[in-house]
Amino acid sequence: MHASLAIYDVSSGRNRLRELFAAVPGLRDSLLGKRAKRFEEAYHQMLLRRLNSGSIMRSEPPLSVVDMLADHCSDEDDADNAVGGDCGDVVADGGAGDTLLLGRKISVDTSGSGAATVATDVLLSPLESVTTGALSTGHFQVRISYVEDLITCCEPVMNKDPENVWLACFGPSVPIMRSTSRSEELPPPPMVTNSLGLPIVKNASSLIHFSLLQDPLYADDEKEREIRDQMSLLGVFRAYNKENYNLNPVLISDNDYNTYYGGISNGLLWPAFHNLPEYISSDYDQPDILKAHWHAYVRVNYQFAINAVRNSRPQDFLWIHDYHLLLTGMIVHSLDPDLEVGFFLHTPFQPPATFFTKYKLVAEAVLRGILRFTKVGFQTHRDRATFINFVTEHMTTAKMFHDAPNDRYSISHEGFTSSLGVFPVSIKNEEFVNLSKDPNVVRKAREIRNNLMLNRTGKLFFSVERFDYTKGIKEKLIAYDRFLESHPERRGKDVLLQVAVINRRGIDSYREYQDDAIAFATQINDKHKLADDPDWKPVIFQTDGVARPVLVSHYLAMDVGVVTPIKDGMNLVAKEMLIANPDASLILSTGAGTEQQFNDSGFYSDEQRCYHRVDDVRNADEFANAFFEAAIESVESVRENSGRIREFLVANDIEKWSGAFLDPSWTHQVIQRMDISTLQDFHNFMFQTRDIRRHIADTVLRGFAIRQHFAMSLRNAKLSLEAACHDNDHHLLMVKIDQNSDRLARLNVADEIKQLQIDLDFLNFVQSDDYDNLEQFLHHLAKYHPTDAGDFYSQVEIASSLIISGDHYQYFFTDRDGTLKSYACSYPSSIQPAYSAVIQGTFAHRCAQYAAILTSAPLLNIGLLDVFVLPDGYFSYGASIGREWYVNATKKFKDSSISKTDHLLLDLVSSRIERLFDQNQFQQFKWIGSGLQKHYGHITVARQDCYGSIDELKSLQWYEYILLL
Repeated sequence: MHASLAIYDVSSGRNRLRELFAAVPGLRDSLLGKRAKRFEEAYHQMLLRRLNSGSIMRSEPPLSVVDMLADHCSDEDDADNAVGGDCGDVVADGGAGDTLLLGRKISVDTSGSGAATVATDVLLSPLESVTTGALSTGHFQVRISYVEDLITCCEPVMNKDPENVWLACFGPSVPIMRSTSRSEELPPPPMVTNSLGLPIVKNASSLIHFSLLQDPLYADDEKEREIRDQMSLLGVFRAYNKENYNLNPVLISDNDYNTYYGGISNGLLWPAFHNLPEYISSDYDQPDILKAHWHAYVRVNYQFAINAVRNSRPQDFLWIHDYHLLLTGMIVHSLDPDLEVGFFLHTPFQPPATFFTKYKLVAEAVLRGILRFTKVGFQTHRDRATFINFVTEHMTTAKMFHDAPNDRYSISHEGFTSSLGVFPVSIKNEEFVNLSKDPNVVRKAREIRNNLMLNRTGKLFFSVERFDYTKGIKEKLIAYDRFLESHPERRGKDVLLQVAVINRRGIDSYREYQDDAIAFATQINDKHKLADDPDWKPVIFQTDGVARPVLVSHYLAMDVGVVTPIKDGMNLVAKEMLIANPDASLILSTGAGTEQQFNDSGFYSDEQRCYHRVDDVRNADEFANAFFEAAIESVESVRENSGRIREFLVANDIEKWSGAFLDPSWTHQVIQRMDISTLQDFHNFMFQTRDIRRHIADTVLRGFAIRQHFAMSLRNAKLSLEAACHDNDHHLLMVKIDQNSDRLARLNVADEIKQLQIDLDFLNFVQSDDYDNLEQFLHHLAKYHPTDAGDFYSQVEIASSLIISGDHYQYFFTDRDGTLKSYACSYPSSIQPAYSAVIQGTFAHRCAQYAAILTSAPLLNIGLLDVFVLPDGYFSYGASIGREWYVNATKKFKDSSISKTDHLLLDLVSSRIERLFDQNQFQQFKWIGSGLQKHYGHITVARQDCYGSIDELKSLQWYEYILLL
């Protein structure tokens, strides 16, 4: 099936384009430049083609903005091609074009490059490559610590559905001719991009292939190239994939990729998020460089976003991963606001305060970008709290709500709401358990221990990570040196085996840090060598990667696992160690997200400390003491403490992590079970049902798949109302007039409960095979008729005759769907059911050229548009007996019979009444009956309901206050 960019609101396409530019800082400059007008023309041309395109299952693939702009780009001269963002060089995949098999999930990945998946979810995420490694067999399995935790975390989720798609960038696209010798390589053909700076997707020749994300400064021989091929991202994905899901590349031009990945992502965002400002590149002190690199970051994010949107179905869930794609959700929602987009941050979020002053252009966009994801996951409570604090400080208009029972924060900003949660990532336990029992792995573990320890009685400390300054490798070596100085009796006994896989050598800060650490390891060996034991080396330092079976052998051989980053999102190595070897102990730094999780779970308390903690890895004395405590800990103590942690890890594996994040009930979009105790609670609750019903009606009318959380919300709403009722028949709701009053208001909510049940049944109906069967639908509704089914069918026959005789009405006017139960009853509770909106919308679409609803109610505050759930475009609304009209969001008008002065007076009175609502003694009048209604030409305000809920004296007092206005 062909898929393309989904833009449904054709009538407001120009406004959508402006919103896109306004939402993403730097987008217009970075993507368009002098071709803004041409892009806008192509954008609207695409909208028109989509409008007239007919079936989505046509044989020809639909065009996107990218496709259309290709023609414009091909005519540009060489001078234009030299300008960033215009026609440049990009190589396309072998004929894949814009065709992508989609499922229910799309995932987008960016661990160093970028990736995205489309399936039950869509995955977009950053990826790390592996520069070297050891190859013991023909089959290689990736090591998380240096290919990032990302692949290990997401791969089990993606494997569940063969329609899942992972959109991934494997580094800059370097065209290479396939030949028998490197000397025979031919110069690459010119790369072609459109005026957006995005690649023109064409059928590529078989001579082209993608380069992998590798370190160009790292020399290798034929054996190392073989290892590289298997440990590279493409090799890793192919080994994991086994055709269990779709893996599709995202093409990035060389210049943009190098600036985006090696530049701003790892030169600014990475050190900033780890609160290591000293490692931020000094280049970003120059505003011009910061702006140029930020524009490259925006372009790459746009590339991922448009790939995801073009290749997604409305029911797909997009899952974005890590700091390389912080703007993707914002851009996706600017292109298609209906898509659900989740984001998980694998790194910490601990930027220094200077991040928001010195790099304001980037920092504020980061906050806005994260808040445009539907749901956001952090590794630790510490990271989420830091993010919330920065939002409170720098985005003062943001509104925040904390759902304590579900440990979820919801933040609304600029018309969009995002849910924030904490999801400590974990591992696939059974893989490590199975490997730890493999005879070959166990035999290799004995060999490792014998070779390293030479039958010594000391402890083998083991540490494995990417060679990254955030991992605290040099600080660890300094502490180990101090440990040997302070406890010379441990010399000749203990050994530290450090595996630090070299990466990112092309970045100065990494290369310098790596060289310093390697040199210091050599100094330690020279400093502490023993004349009477020349074979003992206190530090064994390796920079080669190891295959997973060999890694597990090291886990089995070790006595103490050392995981002590300065800052780290989670660091799964600590979890792998104890799952594979429960007889080992751990040294953890508080910079590791794993330590935060263990601490929150009670594994480090005054009563029992199940691991050795380092609060500050730069404090060599404290760190050295942790080494000593681990060196002298008894076997019995280790087994007891590590056993407790291992039980916890077994119960909280990768499946639980992914299931928790992807749980459709975990989002602000879902109505949760709640306690309804006041009138305000009830009305706020009913407006929540209105919002979910609007989503349902829009989804059904557009023919999209029903989302799981629709039924969850309606079911929770119904159960909440029933639980709040004070009679067995679930009719009578008794709630406080306000929080400060003991007086109760009575509400008959039997109809509200019934309509919620009908909507629940309706959801089941539209997903059944009987969706197009009108007779079955009517039969379904007949059982809810207040008298009997026969009466219902007779009314349906009259309506059907009307429709048949009218065939197609030029104009159709009606009043609102159903009358209010009582004007003095509960207006805000009269929310239109979803099934009713679908029926109305279907009728207007099929049977009328122009349809309108004429009513005496006002449009808003509180009025017709507050309680209707029908999407725009089906009906026009004539409120206040036709004196004010609403056609759509961009077209509203009123009659001119009332002077501007009178309007101002009415506005003044209305605002004064609203201020009275702020007083505790009058707050309840906001919620009883129809509340305050601002009609065109007059105002109504309730003073009593049909149950007499308000004390007569207070009602009279309220009346007198209104007269004084």
